[in-house]
Amino acid sequence: MRGRREPRPGDIRELSPGPLGEPRLLAETGAYLVVYKPPLMHSVPLKKKGAPSPGEGSPGAAAREISLLDWCAGLFPEVRDLQNRGQGEGGILHRLDYDTRGLVLFARTQEVLEELLRQQEEGLFFKEYEALSAEKAPGPSLPGFPPPPAEFSPGIFGEPPWGFGEGEEPRFIESAFRPYGPGRQAVRPLAWCPGAVLRRGEYALDRGKPYRTEIRAWEKAGQYRRFILGITRGFRHQIRCHLSWIGFPLLNDRRYGGPVTPGPCFLALRARGFSFQDPLSRTRREYRLLPEEEQPDFRRQVEGAGS
Repeated sequence: MRGRREPRPGDIRELSPGPLGEPRLLAETGAYLVVYKPPLMHSVPLKKKGAPSPGEGSPGAAAREISLLDWCAGLFPEVRDLQNRGQGEGGILHRLDYDTRGLVLFARTQEVLEELLRQQEEGLFFKEYEALSAEKAPGPSLPGFPPPPAEFSPGIFGEPPWGFGEGEEPRFIESAFRPYGPGRQAVRPLAWCPGAVLRRGEYALDRGKPYRTEIRAWEKAGQYRRFILGITRGFRHQIRCHLSWIGFPLLNDRRYGGPVTPGPCFLALRARGFSFQDPLSRTRREYRLLPEEEQPDFRRQVEGAGS
C-alpha cells in the first residue's frame, strides 16, 4: 500500500505500522520513502553469508532471506542504485539492528541522499526511540563496562518516580565505543577523552568519536520502565549499550544482559520517529509511529516482563 499524501509544512505525520512482522511502505514523496522495518530483518544485505546470532531477540529465529533494502528496491528499484557511504547500502539513510523495529528513511535520488547525509553529519536529522527495560540495580551487570557516569548514580531513577520537571534539560549518555566479545559482535563504551591511554588490545571505533544518547523522558509502570530516547548520529548498538551501562538493559536483549520474557518475544526497542528538513521544499518534516499499547504483541511483552 502506498501513501501518496504529501505532508504539509510543519506537519507531524502519525503512522500505523500494521502487523509487526511485515515491512510496510508508510509514506511516499518524490524525494524519499518512509518504511517500517519489522524485527528479525536486516536493514541492508549482509556482506557475509549467515545470520547474526538470532535474537538477540528471538531464540532460534531464522534470518529473513531479503533485507529491508531488497524489499524496498522491489517496489522502487532506484533506491538500490544510489551511491551511499557504505557499499551496497543504496538509498538507506540509517540502519536499524536486526532485532530492532521501526521507521527507516530511504532517499530516491542521489541529490536527496547527499543532502540528507549532510543533515545527519550536522546533527539536523533527529531520531527518536522507545525502549522497555526491566527493573535492575543501577550500574552494568556485564563485564567490560567502565563505571557509569556520575550523573547516573544509584537512585536517580528510583522512588519516588523521577522524571523531567517543566523546563528541565534532558539527560545525556555519551561515549566513544570499542569492540568487545567473541567476533567483536558487541561494543562497550569508552569513557575517555582524546589522549587517554587504552588497555593492551583495545582500540576505539570510528576514531574515538563520541556518540550521545539523549534521555528525553521515562516512566515506570509495574515491572518495567519505558524510556523515550533521542539520537542524531547513531552507532551500532548505541542505545542498547548505553542503557545497559547505566543499569537498564532492554527486555530480550541477551547480548547486553537484558531479561528474557516468556513465549514469543522481540527486542524491546522501537525506532518510533524522526524529523529532518525536506531537501526539496526546505520545510521541516516529522514522522512518528502511533503508540503500540493496543497491539497484542506489545501487550504480551509487557505482561511477560511482570511475570
